[in-house]
Amino acid sequence: MTNRLDRIRAAMAEEGLDALWISSPVDDVFGKHSANRRYVSGFSGSAGHALVTRDAAYLAVDFRYVEQAEREAVARGFTLFTVRDRMNAWVPRLVREAGLDGKAVGVSAADMSIGGYERLQEAMAAMPWALRPRMGTAGRIVERARHEKDAEELGLLQCAIDIADEAYERVEAAMEAGQTEQDVALAVERAVRDLGAESVSFDTIVAGGAWAAMPHASPRPEPIAPGGTVVIDMGAQYRGYCSDLTRTTVLGTPDARFAGIYEIVFEAQRAAIEGVEAGMPGSAAHELAHAVIRRAGYGEQFGHGLGHGVGLEVHEAPYLGPTSEDTLEEGMVFTIEPGIYLPGWGGVRIEDIVRLENGKARVLSHARKLTPGGARR
Repeated sequence: MTNRLDRIRAAMAEEGLDALWISSPVDDVFGKHSANRRYVSGFSGSAGHALVTRDAAYLAVDFRYVEQAEREAVARGFTLFTVRDRMNAWVPRLVREAGLDGKAVGVSAADMSIGGYERLQEAMAAMPWALRPRMGTAGRIVERARHEKDAEELGLLQCAIDIADEAYERVEAAMEAGQTEQDVALAVERAVRDLGAESVSFDTIVAGGAWAAMPHASPRPEPIAPGGTVVIDMGAQYRGYCSDLTRTTVLGTPDARFAGIYEIVFEAQRAAIEGVEAGMPGSAAHELAHAVIRRAGYGEQFGHGLGHGVGLEVHEAPYLGPTSEDTLEEGMVFTIEPGIYLPGWGGVRIEDIVRLENGKARVLSHARKLTPGGARR
């Protein structure tokens, strides 16, 4: 964690900032909107403000989170600042304690709503003019630091990935015709929890037959047909870190059309995994897979990006897609998930998580797939 703060402070210095204010855009009891704050401080609560200066770090929380903050953030070098009144009362006290009178304070824009920013401005306006910090929005300091996963993050990510792998294999082995899509989604949630996850990392997608033509289809109370194909897109959340896995399977023997489309997607994913490398634009990585699908005549039926970063959020930088302006860097973790979607017929998507190591992709997820021709292994 000290290394994370060092990286944050180095980036602050580049922007001429004396401090960085990291909040959370909403009071969300599931903690889904506080990834930057959690990354910096270790605090997993749903409300609070982190303040990182050039030589100290503070976490401001109210009564509900004092004990939690002591356990999670104080041990990581943060000073606990207890909030007992309105912002215009406690913010000036925190500013003075942190020695930020008249200094430059950047606000992490991704972590504060417009209303929150206005309230923070009002609170600082209560200070004498000469003592007010010079406040403005900071660049994507924390987001950039999160690009490269450190050893602690990699360990937690791999746990989340392993849980999802095993949960999928359990559910897929037990799946049978007549189960509804909602039944399968519930089985996924039970399995990831039984295996030690806090929860699924997003609402599970289960789509059978023609329903799978929609990449983000919601599970229905519809039974899966004998011989039907099923797309399952799922993940596990383990100590805040998320996994993301998609498999397309079939109940019975696949027909020739499914086998052909599955093989195209399989080969597209393999081409991307083998061809992606550090220094490559995210748009070029996308093209590795899209070229395979386009040559097979289905270019218009692969309409989403190839992948996205995964970490404290299930969708984070980098983005791998035709409009991406991100550059893939050593240590990044992201998905590779090409697909083909045909209205009235269905879809096929295969997704794995990889990490760039020594310039190339190492696959981190290993749940079983069908053979390249779409048959069960």
